[in-house]
Amino acid sequence: MTITPPGAPPGMPPNHPEGLPPNVPPVPLYPHNRVRRHLSELFRLALPVVIARLGMLIMSVVDTIVVGNYDSASLAYLNIAHAPFTSLMVTGIGLLTGVMILTSHSVGRNNLLEAGQTWRACLPYGMLIGIAFMLVTWKSEWLFIATGQPEDITEHASNLSVILSIGMPAAMVYIVCSFFLEGLQRPLPGMMLMIGANFINLVLDYGLVYGAFGFPEMGAEGAAWTSTVIRWLMAISLLGYILLMRSHVDYGIRDGFAGWWRYSRNARHMGYAAGASQGMETSAFAAMQLFAGRLGVVAAASYGITMTMLALMFMVALGLASATSVRVGIAYGRRDRPDMALAGWIGLLTTMAVMLLLSTPLYLLPGMVAHLFTQDATVIATTAGVLVLMPIIFPTDGGQNAAISALRGAGDKWVPTILHLVSYICVMIPSGYYLTFVVGLGVAGLFWGIVIASLVAVSGLAIRFAIVSSRPIKAYQQ
Repeated sequence: MTITPPGAPPGMPPNHPEGLPPNVPPVPLYPHNRVRRHLSELFRLALPVVIARLGMLIMSVVDTIVVGNYDSASLAYLNIAHAPFTSLMVTGIGLLTGVMILTSHSVGRNNLLEAGQTWRACLPYGMLIGIAFMLVTWKSEWLFIATGQPEDITEHASNLSVILSIGMPAAMVYIVCSFFLEGLQRPLPGMMLMIGANFINLVLDYGLVYGAFGFPEMGAEGAAWTSTVIRWLMAISLLGYILLMRSHVDYGIRDGFAGWWRYSRNARHMGYAAGASQGMETSAFAAMQLFAGRLGVVAAASYGITMTMLALMFMVALGLASATSVRVGIAYGRRDRPDMALAGWIGLLTTMAVMLLLSTPLYLLPGMVAHLFTQDATVIATTAGVLVLMPIIFPTDGGQNAAISALRGAGDKWVPTILHLVSYICVMIPSGYYLTFVVGLGVAGLFWGIVIASLVAVSGLAIRFAIVSSRPIKAYQQ
């Protein structure tokens, strides 16, 4: 037996999960088939997204390994410089989340021109965010002074922040374009571009840090310049792909940007909540990075290495979460509440299971992992002591990201932001500071603070999704 989902576009095949393309056969409404379909679609969409997200972080890992083996002090400078840059960049990702979500809603309604209009409206908006964040990052020195960083860290990190800031507009353009393609369930171009960018990054990074291949020896500055150049290359390449893709007429890609501020209203309003949420989370992690800086060069380097591993694995969670958001968003767009709920729960549980599996090598071989990043025995010992916490942090931190992505896909805005405020600003920062400086646990205290906050976040967000996914879906309003 087959039925047509509620709110399906006219002419959509019965039980068709997306409404696109029309030649795909209907899917029987049996629970095991629905679960299998969601798992299949989740991994099909998530795999290239995960590779693209991993590629983004692998560049940072390469920076950390190359600079860390060049000089431990330079690694500390680079880690501190990345704190404000990364915080603002992730805030920008949140502000632009509406591109992916609204595109997926349009796909669910089989409205391709509306999807293209979302991209055309949000590209200038992304550039505006990038320019604003570039100016803020350029002036990061006051932050390092205000947070009590040692004089040598403040001086070198400020110089590196200026270099990193130049790549901020490019990062925002790339995010708009990649989110648009992911909302269309076409993540392969971003994946292929990221793979190529990583090869270029490896060569430039090694050459500019060590002075190989005829390049000047620039140390940490070489890694910062490499990141900036790569970001611009990626932005221009993905923008060119979208402008030249064969189906550009169907989406109205070249119809101009007139009225972009008015047409980006829905995406902006959705992004304000997501941007505030991600901004608070990353700002909280940046505060922890600055706490580590107050403990000295060894602590800053150790925290940076551990957070690099956490961030690297988090990219897997982020890819699964993005796929979850798209899957939930498509079901939301066609007003299929049971399918929306199933997509969200499968995404959350799958993400937590995958993250638990990925944490196992770090728990079993912490010293070996730390040795990949530095030859400093003190830094290795400190890092190994906190890597054993990853089996707790990975699943909970990844799970909260999947849950909040499912909520965004379902159109929920400000409640997830409040839950992030409580978890990361009101819980993580105070508990991390207390355990580190009052109890005297050092760097380990920072990560115990992350454990507590992640447990609070994933629990609260899962409860919220249970509430949201049980409600009827409102009719779409332009």
